[in-house]
Amino acid sequence: MNPQKLITTVITLGTGLVATKALSLVWKGVTGHEPPKEIDDDGEISVTEVVVFAAVSAAVAAIVRAYATRGASKWLGSSIAKS
Repeated sequence: MNPQKLITTVITLGTGLVATKALSLVWKGVTGHEPPKEIDDDGEISVTEVVVFAAVSAAVAAIVRAYATRGASKWLGSSIAKS
């Protein structure tokens, strides 16, 4: 397996976990409650809230993944060039 791909994957997963935690904290700060995990039958979480959270979290995930992959590739490329 290509070590560069492995390192990039680990970096992307780590930044994804950090971004997920940050998004949860921001969501809780803005809305006053935990982010929705699923639509419940009790009616506490609206479909609109679930859709908005899904859209925001997907956008954040895409941005974080793009920057993490680009940053890791740039860092690994410069590390390999120096070796």
